[in-house]
Amino acid sequence: MLIDPQIIGLILAGGGGQRLGGVRKDDVRLGNVRLFDHVRRRLAPQCAALLLSVEAGRNAEDGDVVVLPDSPDGLAGPAAGLLAGAKWCAERAPGALLVSVSVDTPFFPADFVSRALELLAAECGCLVGAYDGRDYPTNALWRPDHLLAHLVTIPPAPRGPRLRDIQSALGARHLDYADGVAANPFAGINQLSDLLALDLRLKTEDR
Repeated sequence: MLIDPQIIGLILAGGGGQRLGGVRKDDVRLGNVRLFDHVRRRLAPQCAALLLSVEAGRNAEDGDVVVLPDSPDGLAGPAAGLLAGAKWCAERAPGALLVSVSVDTPFFPADFVSRALELLAAECGCLVGAYDGRDYPTNALWRPDHLLAHLVTIPPAPRGPRLRDIQSALGARHLDYADGVAANPFAGINQLSDLLALDLRLKTEDR
């Protein structure tokens, strides 16, 4: 069944979480809630369907979320998840846009898609989230056809390609949330200190 051209959400959860001791980030808990559930709660209202990118060989199920394992002999890193998401859109939702979110971004903006759509020009293949001049390449709105056409030209490699290089090739623009937003909505978790800081932020915002 084809989905009318809309927004398809892709949660990128294929990383190994080595700096957190090798744990899967989607299972890490913040405020006793999985990071995956934090992101899904913020992303789902902005999308017609949700995809979950996981590493090759992993079996995962989570309700109505479509799980897309990386190809074991294809691209590496987040690009592998984006390739799987772009292929899914080409087959199941042609004409849709794809919004990707890293699974360790629990404060992802609830208005990202609506704001990004206002800036996504016809010739632009990607709109990237940013805060105070710093971009966050895994958090972006993509034109899947542009993305797929570029990714299929990249040969497989043990690491990479870099998302910033892909976005540059697609003529990416940036959506900076620094104006009017006190805290970085794209803050991620790469080490224990990040987890503790965001846990404190969560408690503060819940008051």
